[in-house]
Amino acid sequence: MANITPKRLFYAAIVILWVATSALLLFRHNGLNQAAYYAVNKAIFPEELYKGQWMGLYYKGEKTGYSHRKVEKAGDGYKISEKMKMRLNVMNVQKDIETFTAAYLGSDMKLRSFEFMLNSDVTMNIKGRVEGRNLKVSMETAGAKSERVIVLKDEPSLNLSLIPNILMEGIKPDKKIRMAVIDPITMTQEHVLVEVGGKERIMSMNVMQEVFRLSGSFKGIEFSVWLTEKGEVLREESPLGFVSVKETEADAIQLGNPSVDIIAQVAVPVNLKLPFDTKYLRVKLSGINLKVLEIDGGRQNLKGDVLEIRKEDLKKVSEIQSIKVNEEYLKDTVFIQSKDPMIVSLAMEIVRHEKDALKKAMLIYEWVYRNIKKTPTVTIPMATEVLKSKRGDCNEHTMLYTALARAAGIPTRIALGLTYKDGYFYYHAWPEIFVTQWIAIDPTLGQFPADAAHIRITTGGIDKQMLILAVIGKIRIEGLEYR
Repeated sequence: MANITPKRLFYAAIVILWVATSALLLFRHNGLNQAAYYAVNKAIFPEELYKGQWMGLYYKGEKTGYSHRKVEKAGDGYKISEKMKMRLNVMNVQKDIETFTAAYLGSDMKLRSFEFMLNSDVTMNIKGRVEGRNLKVSMETAGAKSERVIVLKDEPSLNLSLIPNILMEGIKPDKKIRMAVIDPITMTQEHVLVEVGGKERIMSMNVMQEVFRLSGSFKGIEFSVWLTEKGEVLREESPLGFVSVKETEADAIQLGNPSVDIIAQVAVPVNLKLPFDTKYLRVKLSGINLKVLEIDGGRQNLKGDVLEIRKEDLKKVSEIQSIKVNEEYLKDTVFIQSKDPMIVSLAMEIVRHEKDALKKAMLIYEWVYRNIKKTPTVTIPMATEVLKSKRGDCNEHTMLYTALARAAGIPTRIALGLTYKDGYFYYHAWPEIFVTQWIAIDPTLGQFPADAAHIRITTGGIDKQMLILAVIGKIRIEGLEYR
């Protein structure tokens, strides 16, 4: 294992969020698009459609992976599937990631069930079945299992069945389509907006072809697909700057050793040299819609596009009149298992007979900082999994701390944003505890409270963390003052 420095403990879950978005929300597929289109129109499947399509995946011009997509007959319906493999440089550590996604459709092309597998540092399996207006979802990762029922407002799709629906309605320039999709990672139903642009000519496998450019948006995350009139995808551009192009199998499966560090590439430069324990920071933000994020509030004060951040003074915490906090910050969730016996037992062991909330929070902080090995880990972790492995980056530290603090009766939430290191702001996660006021702490970097060089963008679980993809590559930070 390479030597791990603080610079290499930032938000590696960005990679998994991108993978989840690409595997579950982007719509594509060559043969399966045409297959679905012909099937609905009661045509016969051309034999070549069963062979599927190979796509090469690239990042900053380097080959990073491939995907293989195909369609199969399954009972009276169809199975549309995709396998994807990537090799990425994450904080200068090579990480291999594999996914498998399958959607099972009825003869009417409506989604019946799905399965999703993600294998990186930890294996995650998610399965779902549509029963009327309910979607029953089960998730298993590192031996931890959870189930949930989602009430569907609209007829659901997975990414794999979006283009067939578009094809059935006909591809026409300026056409706008709004479709409901299931996101198994967040276990929610969301909507994708798609707009068909005009025709373009692009080179694909040494042949110039006429295509439609489709632009899509999901929670502010933008992506593009270049699609032929028959539904064949020739090129895709997705969040974080990844590009996939149609290739032969022989070309697609060729993998190298990528040199471009994805975490460093999405870091945001700033014109300040900040100390490790910055107490006050004033910056100007641009490039993003500040109103839809959680940038203002608590220790952060936003006026127009200028943000002031003041590190909390713990000596004054007891002097502040406490406000009522929402019970959701004590809840047990799929990823934050604050009621799990292992979590509860450890929390009680750490705090023992301590009654003071701030001191309890400090004891848990010290335990997590000292006992979790600092290493980049490409997962969306569950607290129980982190407790077993005792390793990870900021996301693992934050997830475990949040579960332990909630188990000890301390309202805690997850903050996601950026923190400073050597002239750049890196994407990062940290907990915020509520002790008469919200207090940011950082059990990954060893700060209690966290210094003012932590810029909060949003708070919440994995569903809120998906919003970070809408900010990457857009936000600009101009330093104005610090002390």
